[in-house]
Amino acid sequence: MSDPRGDSQIDVDQLDSRELQAPPGGPGSQASRKIARGSGGLTRLVVWTLLAAAVVGTGAFLVLRPRAKARNSALATADVTRGPLVISVIEGGEVEAEQRKTISNSLTWPVVIKTVVPEGTTVHEGDTIIEFECKELMDAISTQKITVTGAENAYTAARENLVLKKKELDNKVQKAEQAVLDAQENLRRYKEGQATIDENEARSAVLLAEGDIALAKEKLAFKKKANANPELNNPYSQNEIQSDELSVARLELSLTKAKTSLEMLQKYDHARELRKLNIAVNDAQLELERAKLEARTQLLVSEAEEQAKKATLDMQKGKLDDYLEDEKKLVVKAEKTGLVVYDTGSRGWSGSDVVVDVGQRINPRQQLMIIPDMTTLQIKTKVYEAIIDQVAAGQEAFVRMDARPDLTLKGTVHRVGVLPASQNRWLSPNVKIFDVVVRLDDPKTLDGLKPGMTSKVELVLARLENVLSVPVAAVFTEQDRTFVWRAKNGSQERVPVQVGRMNESRVIITSGLTEGEKVLLAPQEAQQEVAEDEGEGEASGENDARSEERRV
Repeated sequence: MSDPRGDSQIDVDQLDSRELQAPPGGPGSQASRKIARGSGGLTRLVVWTLLAAAVVGTGAFLVLRPRAKARNSALATADVTRGPLVISVIEGGEVEAEQRKTISNSLTWPVVIKTVVPEGTTVHEGDTIIEFECKELMDAISTQKITVTGAENAYTAARENLVLKKKELDNKVQKAEQAVLDAQENLRRYKEGQATIDENEARSAVLLAEGDIALAKEKLAFKKKANANPELNNPYSQNEIQSDELSVARLELSLTKAKTSLEMLQKYDHARELRKLNIAVNDAQLELERAKLEARTQLLVSEAEEQAKKATLDMQKGKLDDYLEDEKKLVVKAEKTGLVVYDTGSRGWSGSDVVVDVGQRINPRQQLMIIPDMTTLQIKTKVYEAIIDQVAAGQEAFVRMDARPDLTLKGTVHRVGVLPASQNRWLSPNVKIFDVVVRLDDPKTLDGLKPGMTSKVELVLARLENVLSVPVAAVFTEQDRTFVWRAKNGSQERVPVQVGRMNESRVIITSGLTEGEKVLLAPQEAQQEVAEDEGEGEASGENDARSEERRV
C-alpha cells in the first residue's frame, strides 16, 4: 500500500524561489556543503526534528537535500514576514459512494442469468439491471399451490367440530366462583368488625391501667411531700407510704399485663386469624382455578385439531408467499440513478472466479455487482494519527483529481474516523492511519466523477492571521535548542527562536525575530568549508550530499 502521506513531504529544493534572496557576492554553495558533510555540531543543525511541536502539528516531513550544483551560487536568504498563513496537509484520496446497493442471487436456489446490463452503464430508477431464470423455483410454486388448497379444506372441517362441552363446564366454574366470594366476605367481616372490637377492648384496658397508676403515683407523691414538710410533723405513717407503694407496683404489673395482651393481640392473634381467613380465600380461589383448568383441558381436546389444521394452513400459505416473493427477485430493477459496477466479492485465492454474463449459473447468495449512488459521491483520504486531533468535521478541503489536474474542487470534511483504518492494522500495525471523508460543496462538481478515481486532498487545518514566519529551511535545531542565522550588515549571527505551527513551506516564529529581518538558509561556517572543498570533483560532492540527507 502506498504511503498516503507521501504528498506531504517538504523538499527545501522545491521551495518557492520568490521567497528566497541571495546577498551579492555570497558563496551559497558553502552552506549546503557544510550541512551535507555533517562531521561536527552542524550535522545536527539539519532540521531532523524541525521543531518537534510544529511537525506534530502538521504531520509533514522536512527533507534537506544539499545541492552539489549550487557551489558557485550566492548564499540564499529569506525575509522575516508578517501576514496570514494557511496550515494544511495534502494527502492522497479516492472517490467512493457513500450509499450503494449490492446485487446478488438472494434466492436459496441456483439461478441462470437471462439478461444483464453491461458494466459501466448508468441506470435510472425503474430500469432493469439483471434478470434471472430458476426452474426449481417455478416448480416449487406450482406444487405449493396444490398443498395450500388441501390445507384449507382440512381446516374448515376441524373448525365445524368445535362447539362442545361449554355449558356443563360453565356451571362448575360458577360454583367455584361463589365459594371464592363467600371466603372473601368472611375475611372482610373479620377485618372490618371483630378484629377492630378485640383491639379496642385491649386498648381500653391499657388506658384504664395507665389512669389508675397515674392516680396512685400522684397520691404517693403527695404523702411523701407532706411528710417531708417539718411543719406538718409526718401526717402519714410509714405503713401508709409502703401500702401506697405496693399499690403502685400492682398497678404497674396490671398495666404491663394489659400492654402485653394488646401486643399479643396485634402481633400474633390478629395475624393468626387473618392467615386462617386468607388461606380459606386462597383455597377457594385454587378450587376456582382448578375448575377453569379442567374446563380448558377438556376443551383443548377439541381445539387441538382445529388449531393444528389452522397452523398447517398458515405455514403452507407463508411458504407459498415466500416463493412468490422470491419470484419477484428474479428481476432486479434500479431503485435510483447509479453506475453498474461488476463486483463478485472475490478476494484473490479465496473462492473460484465468477463470471457475470448471460447464461452463467450463479450459486445462492453469490454477489454479482454493486450500484453506487452517483449523487452521494465523496472523497475518502487517510491521515496519520500525529495530526488526527487537528482534523475535524466542517473544515475546508480542496480536491484535485488526478484525471483533471487543472481543476480544484472545494469541499468540507464530513466525517473523521474514530478508530484507525482496519486494513492498515494488518499491513502496518505500528502505523496508525485514520479515514477522513470529504464532501464536495457544489453537487454540480460531481459530474464526471466515478468511484475509484484518485485525487490529491488538501485539508485546511487552520487559517492564521498576522503571524510572523520564515521558510522552514531557515530554521535549525541543535539538541533541544532551535535557532536561525540572521543576516545583518554583511555579517551573520546565530539567534535562538521559539517556533509555532508550520505548513509545507513556512514556520511561525513566536519570539526571537522581528518583521523585515533576513535569515540565511545556511550558516557562515558551512560557507567556509565549501570554499575549502571547491577542488573536489562534482560527482564526489553529489554522493556526499545524498549520503548525508536528513529527514525530520
